[in-house]
Amino acid sequence: MNKQKLKKIIEIILFVFIVIQPIFDLKIFYNSISTLIRTIVIGILFIIYFFLDKNKKKWWFVPYVIAIIIYFVFHHMNALNFKSLVPGNFEYSILEEALYFIKMMIPFCLIYILYHSDISYTKVIKIIVFTMSCVIIISNLFLFSYGSYSDVTIKGNIFSWFTESEYTFFDLASKGLFEYANQISAVLLMFLAVLLYEVLENRKLKEIGLLCCNILALLMLGTKVAVLGIFIVFCYTVFLWLIKQVKNRTFQKKSLKAPAIILVCYLLLLPANPAFNRMEVQNNAIETAAPIVIEDEKEINEQEQEQYKENIAEKENTEQKQSEELYPKDTGIHEIFIRDAYPYQYDKEFWNGIFKLDANLRIDFRYLEKAMIKRVVEINNNPGDKYFGITNTRLQNIFNIEQDFIVQYYAIGIIGTILVLSPYGVILGYSVYKMIKKRKIEIPYLEIMLFLSISMMFCISYFSGNLLNSLSFTIYFAILFAFLLKQKV
Repeated sequence: MNKQKLKKIIEIILFVFIVIQPIFDLKIFYNSISTLIRTIVIGILFIIYFFLDKNKKKWWFVPYVIAIIIYFVFHHMNALNFKSLVPGNFEYSILEEALYFIKMMIPFCLIYILYHSDISYTKVIKIIVFTMSCVIIISNLFLFSYGSYSDVTIKGNIFSWFTESEYTFFDLASKGLFEYANQISAVLLMFLAVLLYEVLENRKLKEIGLLCCNILALLMLGTKVAVLGIFIVFCYTVFLWLIKQVKNRTFQKKSLKAPAIILVCYLLLLPANPAFNRMEVQNNAIETAAPIVIEDEKEINEQEQEQYKENIAEKENTEQKQSEELYPKDTGIHEIFIRDAYPYQYDKEFWNGIFKLDANLRIDFRYLEKAMIKRVVEINNNPGDKYFGITNTRLQNIFNIEQDFIVQYYAIGIIGTILVLSPYGVILGYSVYKMIKKRKIEIPYLEIMLFLSISMMFCISYFSGNLLNSLSFTIYFAILFAFLLKQKV
């Protein structure tokens, strides 16, 4: 078999593999096995494309991998010198840590594969968006969708937004049959500009229908990222398209008719969206949270120390049960933090300090996530943590911080964060360089639009989290990067 036929077969496999990705993101298939399958398939495809590529510049990848391996050795050595107040030190695993680094490298392998393939990016994007949108819309209408903020079935569909006033965002916001609403929101949102651009350029009915499905699915998801992101994408995409049309003197008003109607419908649905109901519920929770009064800490600590000395031989589950009786129950703090993530009985000083905070901080999940990790780092008191982190394994065993970049900083330190995320920056920098060169010939409107979509995803990953360390997002993110790189100067 010659190389041409082999490449065609491989590209068919690649195309099928990419467009069936939404299946792996369904709740029923979202597990370590599906992650392993994704990793193995992309790894094999990368090796094949790497050796089919005759360009000698491809070997830049080797020193990068060597740098990661050297860093990992120091990262592991730093991880061995860890101490905390919690027995077991949050169970570090070198195997899990190695798998985490492999998972973080997968999107770069996929960018390389897609860049060297001849598959149609727009076709792939359309199939993915159609699949995800249909799952969300159909499951919402027929009430078998999971809630975006829970794992239980929703109580009302989109029509209930206007008829059932007793339902909250827990009952109405829906993520279809997928595992995580934030990740699906980000995927549908980052492809929205591509679909909108296609509608503005071609005005085909099927393109308009797909755009409507995408926006309706984002509204049903009911996350702030999805709902507010629609407007942002419309602003920069239409603005860029208008500049292009005016400059080229090809502007036609009818091209804006469908997007304008869709935008008006979106704005009409906006006030009833579950995302705004969520904001109201959170504000009410802050207002009604009771102030916490802590008794004399010294006296309590002495009493508790005596109690634990007497019961030191008891099992850990008994100890946990006793601890639950010691902390106030009306703090507004979810018990998963106090009981499971960073147990109260092992660091009462920390939690008693948290109980004294204002209600808006006590009920803020993201504040608590960072506060617990900061405390663990403080207790460990190891200068190496700044550069090599406390490991992703330990961080996840405490609680995942819902802010990318920050979670990487605490998990793998400054050096690890730079190594793991810098390829994204290098690719974007190179793309900007190409756009500046192309500017001498024509304004690169499509490239600017893709660049803005990617930049928006980085902003979302910082404020929303759980994106850059998840294959359920980075695999799709790689498509957008490859699309941007593929544009010719």
